[in-house]
Amino acid sequence: MKITLIALLALVLIGGGYYWYSQEGLETDTEETDELDENEGVPQGKLNINVVCEGALAYMSFPDAESADLFVEECKAGEHPEVIERYKAEMNLGAGAEI
Repeated sequence: MKITLIALLALVLIGGGYYWYSQEGLETDTEETDELDENEGVPQGKLNINVVCEGALAYMSFPDAESADLFVEECKAGEHPEVIERYKAEMNLGAGAEI
């Protein structure tokens, strides 16, 4: 009985200490601004064509590695724009992202 009580007390102390320690990090003294950035919420930047074209291989199947490599090269050359459009749609990038 004593061992169970000691173990339970230790768990409560550890849990309480963890809770207290984690709450210290949540206190921030940041000043909020009411100004809105005109580009806030609009995805911007450049797409990495290698990531886009090689990532398309995850949802496609090819008979051999040579066919897959050929597809990636064609995609990089711009012969498969549907791959880029699908990537933009999946990542919710819209028209703000370019290659």
